[in-house]
Amino acid sequence: MSLPPFSFAGFTSLYFIPFFLLTLVLYYLTKKKYRYITLLVCSLAFYGRISWKSLFFIASTIVSMYFFARAISSNLKRQKEFLLSNKETRTGEEKKSYKEKEKKKRKRFLILGIVFNLALLVIRKYRNFFIFNLNGIIHWFNKDVTIGSLDLFLPLGISFYVFQAIGYLVDVYWQKIEAEENFLKFALFLCYFPKVMQGPIVRYGERKDALFGEHDFDYTTFTDGLKRALYGYRKKLVIADTLLGFIRFGFGNPEVLSGLEARLVVVFYFIQDYCDFSGYRDIAIGLSNTRGIKLPENFNHPYFAVGIDDYWRRWHSTLGSWFKDYLFYPLSLSRFSLKLGKAGKKLFKNFGKKVPAVFGLTVVWFRTGLWHGASWNYVLWGLYYGFIIILSVCFQPLIGKFYEKSKLKDNPFWIAFQHIRTLFLLAIGKILFRAPSLKDAYTLFIKCFSYSPSYCSITNLNNQLGYISRIAALALSLAVLIVDIIQEKKPDTSLLAKLNRKPLALQWSLLVLLVVSVVWFGFYGSGLPHYDFGYIQF
Repeated sequence: MSLPPFSFAGFTSLYFIPFFLLTLVLYYLTKKKYRYITLLVCSLAFYGRISWKSLFFIASTIVSMYFFARAISSNLKRQKEFLLSNKETRTGEEKKSYKEKEKKKRKRFLILGIVFNLALLVIRKYRNFFIFNLNGIIHWFNKDVTIGSLDLFLPLGISFYVFQAIGYLVDVYWQKIEAEENFLKFALFLCYFPKVMQGPIVRYGERKDALFGEHDFDYTTFTDGLKRALYGYRKKLVIADTLLGFIRFGFGNPEVLSGLEARLVVVFYFIQDYCDFSGYRDIAIGLSNTRGIKLPENFNHPYFAVGIDDYWRRWHSTLGSWFKDYLFYPLSLSRFSLKLGKAGKKLFKNFGKKVPAVFGLTVVWFRTGLWHGASWNYVLWGLYYGFIIILSVCFQPLIGKFYEKSKLKDNPFWIAFQHIRTLFLLAIGKILFRAPSLKDAYTLFIKCFSYSPSYCSITNLNNQLGYISRIAALALSLAVLIVDIIQEKKPDTSLLAKLNRKPLALQWSLLVLLVVSVVWFGFYGSGLPHYDFGYIQF
């Protein structure tokens, strides 16, 4: 066991323990109607302590989106009042003209809000990616000119809170929700500390009552939250971070791996990626539950998926839902997309109907790749999954006929084949996503199919992972798998509810055992920022 350093780097810092306890006490000591203010102060303190520079950028998003949303909402209110007061004096044509004029005003506010915040995101996250590709184009024309890269600060969690803010503004524009009048409440919605760094990406209309509600202390909810958070810490510190050293070495040096090690790198990355991201999810949801505030689930046992589309409904589901509602549907139903569909029908009648969906999926998955990182690895990773899903959309009629005639849909052997096929396709995607370059991705992929006996050593694995740590990580990975299997088979069965029915002594014994396993076997690395959650960079 190695002790973690004393630096405040988020949930995995020792300093987070007194911070969490202090904020919890302050929350319940504050009058119920003012607790959102306490939460806001604590959230800003948490976020600013990790990265004080990031405060300026999240403040820019909060202020701009608050006023753009209020402008849209005020315009809608004035329009309603005007139409009501001039109900009898205005003709139908005049009313229509007035509404179109006001809608254009609201659309300008919407576009300004989106462009301003996307500009912050693009400049900070993608400027060097564009400069690199621009230099490539310049050199392709044999021009001896090179544009220098810009070393700019990347605000913490900017992709998450910008997308969340855009979703809020669009919902106000679509009149799904009313703009929040209380500036402090809106600020809390964007920077609530359990979710600000890695999501989930929440919807204002779905979570405002939870965030701003007057919650009473509930012992069961409180202890369930602690148990959920500790389970997340075990995933993160004992499993994900223990395996991280070998994974980083393997993906960074694929040429020195044996065939066995290459396959282990990919398998361990499946485990590490899931435990890292879902571990954060468990911690965030658990810590939030201790205050009676519920956050949406973001994972639904994704490795049990029977197809790539099924997998993406289960993995980081709030991001997928955001892209579907705010990018895919507007794109596939746009005039341009519908015109493409009409043109496609003239050439291929059946395929033409699917052109709008194909167009929307292509843009969505290109954008999904870029959202995860500013490199062509991520772009190809996104297009890879997009291509598979587009194929399934295009061949859906044939797939339907196949199932109708073969009667294989509920066959257990066919379902097992679908699981294995999905995991293989995911393995390719994982390699593309994690490898530093396309060359390294190709090398690792080839090594995975190396079966020569002379390449069966596990020297690198032993050098990167201690024996005890490896056994603990893999044993607890098996425990996570068993829990996920039970929940997948019986989704309505709550293991926490079952545990709560056990004697109190047994409950607390298991809780203490969970704490000891995290403290004793947890891997804290040489510096917490280096070993923080993988998605924090987004």
